[in-house]
Amino acid sequence: MKKQIEAKPIENIIINGNQIFNIFITTSNTTNISIASILDGEYQNDYQIVSKEENNQLTLSLELMSFENIADDKRNAHKVIAAELHLEIPEQLNLNIVSDVGSVNLDGNFKTVFVKLKQGYCNVKGLSKSAVINTIEGNIKVITKNAKISASSYKGKIMIDDFESPYFVWTLNSINGNITVVKP
Repeated sequence: MKKQIEAKPIENIIINGNQIFNIFITTSNTTNISIASILDGEYQNDYQIVSKEENNQLTLSLELMSFENIADDKRNAHKVIAAELHLEIPEQLNLNIVSDVGSVNLDGNFKTVFVKLKQGYCNVKGLSKSAVINTIEGNIKVITKNAKISASSYKGKIMIDDFESPYFVWTLNSINGNITVVKP
């Protein structure tokens, strides 16, 4: 699926990333939001990335679109849907992503970033005025020019470069993942 939306009224992008395995977001000097999704697996024709625009907010999620019931039996436990979401958005938007199995890759300049992941990792290359990234199992890797970093990991290792004049505030937390923040 490919879709373009005029970005002018949109200030916030919210992604309910449950069942989406990979989320890729880049920013550019564009006036549109480009959405592309790749679905694979036995139930690929039964699911769709759905977008909803309301109150200067764009919400994206993976939803069951089939009119048929998918049987809930032991054989279906092994029939999965593999979904991937790619976005190209204008710079300086607010971004909110929550996912159970997904990993997130961000590249660009954002106004604010909030990411909450259970199993996946989060890689960020770019700038954000403020960022909160929480993972349970996944690593967090940030490449940025300037930030004041607050990081904690219960079982992982933390490695943070020194920044001379931090203008942006980032809070990074993980239970089992490593946290790395480096300069480009």
